[in-house]
Amino acid sequence: MFELFKKPEYRRFNLQPRYWDPEKEERELREKRIRAELGLKDDDGRYIPNIQGQFRQEYERRKAARGSIGSARTIRLFMILILLFIAAFYVFVKNPESLLRMFGL
Repeated sequence: MFELFKKPEYRRFNLQPRYWDPEKEERELREKRIRAELGLKDDDGRYIPNIQGQFRQEYERRKAARGSIGSARTIRLFMILILLFIAAFYVFVKNPESLLRMFGL
């Protein structure tokens, strides 16, 4: 039958381990068990990152920086609004004739 679109074939996941040494794994497990029985500190030398703490520190640092920037931005916004209010007050209340002339009334 005639097909307008080609149906995609599904992809298969086939992971072949590069190298596995069962003797080494058994030896490491045995050493770990012996260290636990003797009460020795189990220090395998692996790096365990402190991701949660790093995220928290970065969040707190950005939060502190954002607060100082936000307050300056808020002050600037209020100053602009006050200037616009003063200009609107002058145009509408103090000098209504210029507004009428501007619109040709």
